Amino acid sequence: MSTPSTRPPHALRELDPESVKKVKAAAVAAQAKAAPPEPAAAPGEHPGVERWPVKTGTDADWKSVGQNTVKGEALGEGVVPTTVEEMLTLPRASNMPPVDQSFTKNSFYQNQRFAPTETTIWKLTATITEAKLEQDGDYHLVLKGASGKTMIGEIPNPDPAYVKNPDWLAKIKTARDAMDAQLGHPLAPVDFKPEEMGVPTKERFESKPMKDETAAMTRIGLKATIIGVGFFDSSHGQTGVAPSAIELHPIFSIEFL
Repeated sequence: MSTPSTRPPHALRELDPESVKKVKAAAVAAQAKAAPPEPAAAPGEHPGVERWPVKTGTDADWKSVGQNTVKGEALGEGVVPTTVEEMLTLPRASNMPPVDQSFTKNSFYQNQRFAPTETTIWKLTATITEAKLEQDGDYHLVLKGASGKTMIGEIPNPDPAYVKNPDWLAKIKTARDAMDAQLGHPLAPVDFKPEEMGVPTKERFESKPMKDETAAMTRIGLKATIIGVGFFDSSHGQTGVAPSAIELHPIFSIEFL
């Protein structure tokens, strides 16, 4: 098994403008992979399972993240500049479950990515309006674009028990440290007990949309340049969720402006 690159996130170059156009065009035109029908969700499934390998870089496709191969053409390693508004136009895979239903542990996409959106490391500038600590250990950030439209960015708990890919762990810790330094302290639990946060913990796993489990948010209101991996989640009433539930998950870098 190859060793993940230890190159820090800021060392990744931006692709040249022509390559950026190719990646974006491919993301807009992406078609779903062949996959078996999505099995019925299993209400009450244990937490920390919904697309957890994809969220933390232990899935079958993680080595392709940031490599930017489009139609067999290797465009080179690097990040792709974008905006919140552009991210919101990227189509969700047609064979993913409906946006208001969760992925199951047997889902085709539990261990696979929808390329190139989910194999691209995106870079955007947005206002982080609010943030909170979720029960699965993630920092949940609301990212607002110039138009006022929003999407979510997530920073997992930078602990080997949560993130088993050491390269991703280092990058995620960089982002988490930047948030904590800006706030002057880590985000704290709001309406759940710290001892309830297992490894990983109370992530939803339901077949129906449900109210977000931690409603209270910490106001941030700061502009930042954010680097993270594209990801399609399910929508369950989260603050700031995009219509397609597209996110940056995980976030590798935050630079406050």
